[in-house]
Amino acid sequence: MIDDQEKSSARPAIILLIAVFVVAGFSVKYGLQTMTWIEGKLWNSDNPWLANVPQALPQSAAAAPPPMAMIAMSAKPGKPGKPAPPPPQLRAYNYEFKSPWPGNPAPKGSLTYTEFHFDSGQVIVFFDPDSQVDTMRTLKASNPAEYQRFATVFADKPLNTNFEMYQAVYQTTPAQLSPIASPSDAMRMNVLLLWKLSFGLDLPCDGAFYSFDWSNAKGFQFGNPDQKVPVAIRAFDDRDHQFRFIFTSANAAADRITQNDINAVLQSLQTVPFIDR
Repeated sequence: MIDDQEKSSARPAIILLIAVFVVAGFSVKYGLQTMTWIEGKLWNSDNPWLANVPQALPQSAAAAPPPMAMIAMSAKPGKPGKPAPPPPQLRAYNYEFKSPWPGNPAPKGSLTYTEFHFDSGQVIVFFDPDSQVDTMRTLKASNPAEYQRFATVFADKPLNTNFEMYQAVYQTTPAQLSPIASPSDAMRMNVLLLWKLSFGLDLPCDGAFYSFDWSNAKGFQFGNPDQKVPVAIRAFDDRDHQFRFIFTSANAAADRITQNDINAVLQSLQTVPFIDR
């Protein structure tokens, strides 16, 4: 009788001890992953846009010929049509791109960007490429111990260029975190989400977030021009130079900006020939 009572009173203590060992073991093995998973949930509740990832621009829009490639013929009766003059080549910071709209807008420069205002109301803001932070170069040139920690975190999936860094950041969401992930994966995604919070979105885009990869440029687009809102572009060339644009309108009555207009600018972006500088 006494033995049964002692066994009965000892059972809860044994169960509690087992539970303590289980929790302790889980904490040792999955403590980091669990903390990053909880942090991700908290960040996502305060910043729902963290769940957004870029969608590929529709092939029809990306592949469509730019409007400037179409030849406009004069409509005077009885006379043969003549090609309209080509749109101007816009230049700033030793780079140039074709304009998708007629006119010859005078550039308005500032310390970090140049604006092109068209008579029809559209505005292109082109940021000085030299003012864009070269994050990867800065990391590699910083304190060797700091860079070694960075390299260790991304050892399994190294980031070698600024484009690769932005691509990894924008593709990461809190939903990818898991309490049972490997410690290295948890640490890597935690860093990427911290960067995503730091980078933010170039413009409020109501979930319209895209990626593109063309022969001369690849990058990300924030905003859908069909929604008649400003559109921001962050692009990279094959040398990992970073370019930022904003496409907007000076007033509500301005002609609409289309996706093909934006594509025309980005697909024609190139350095100004040295002889023309």
